[in-house]
Amino acid sequence: MLNSDINDQLASAADVKEGDFVLEIGPGTGSLTNVLINLGATVLAIEKDPHMVDLVSERFAGSDKFKVLQEDFVKCHIRSHMLSILETRRLSHPDSALAKVVSNLPFNISTDVVKLLLPMGDIFSKVVLLLQDEAALRLVEPALRTSEYRPINILINFYSEPEYNFRVPRENFFPQPKVDAAVVTFKLKHPRDYPDVSSTKNFFSLVNSAFNGKRKMLRKSLQHISSSPDIEKALGVAGLPATVSNLSHVLYEVLGSSSLHENLSSF
Repeated sequence: MLNSDINDQLASAADVKEGDFVLEIGPGTGSLTNVLINLGATVLAIEKDPHMVDLVSERFAGSDKFKVLQEDFVKCHIRSHMLSILETRRLSHPDSALAKVVSNLPFNISTDVVKLLLPMGDIFSKVVLLLQDEAALRLVEPALRTSEYRPINILINFYSEPEYNFRVPRENFFPQPKVDAAVVTFKLKHPRDYPDVSSTKNFFSLVNSAFNGKRKMLRKSLQHISSSPDIEKALGVAGLPATVSNLSHVLYEVLGSSSLHENLSSF
């Protein structure tokens, strides 16, 4: 990151302040880390590259507000790490708030990171990420009546309230990538505020099945979940014809509506 103002804006989007605990994925040389620590936050960084681990360890060796773990984030047990840290913090700070995530992510792991972090509303209050601009728009602002609307969009809205903050032109990076970036904020929902489904695992299995097969009727896509009569009955409750296909515009609207769990959890 060549533009230090972008790091300031990332921290501002997460409302980082004195006493916050922040998870940073891929700290690199520590430019964003430095901003977070200067704001009074304690930072846990996850870095895969051993060279970068050594670099940031040396840079912040004199700080008691920084710790780095050499791990591949998409493979590490981040929930276990965070629960252990937060439990220790609450012993000395009983009123400590939920943690936050602020990261300038490697573009190639952005979707995996979103899927891992968003279901952790009991640990994090906000997730602020710098993503590839095209991916950010696809994740946060999909048109419900187009093929851009996918299961990942349902997951995002199930677990969070997403917001596209601002675009970051490619000229702000070195080496310069071939695409622009964007900052996105996911305000995580607490588990008590999730849509009321009997089983989250089964719900997302149903959603993924509903989107499989470009021309197959929905009742056929879901036949491994329930019998055809039951599926047709549930479709009727949702106001859909029994012959609706997976690419029906009506289906996209139902799956993306605020009442999606009411229409689908009856299967």
